[in-house]
Amino acid sequence: MKQKFYVEIAGVKLGIVSEEGQEYVEDVARTVNDKINLMIHSQKNCSLVEAAIFCAMDFYSTGAGDSRKVKNLEAQIALYQANVNRLKKENEELRAKLQGN
Repeated sequence: MKQKFYVEIAGVKLGIVSEEGQEYVEDVARTVNDKINLMIHSQKNCSLVEAAIFCAMDFYSTGAGDSRKVKNLEAQIALYQANVNRLKKENEELRAKLQGN
């Protein structure tokens, strides 16, 4: 069930609607806030907007990379499952041959 939570990121108060729990939403907000603040403080001429854009790009890039990895792993699992099924069938056939002798 979706709920509304209020968080503050880089001094901006936001109402977030999410199916996730409050702890998760606050953790994500804290992570984003920390990353933006780190960028603003470590880069002399970095504005809040620039920091937010860089953070968004970084988070998206990480998510996109993770999605590719998940798809690759799903393909590998499907291949492994097909091999397991083939080997089970082969095992059953060999057992049947042994029992027939």
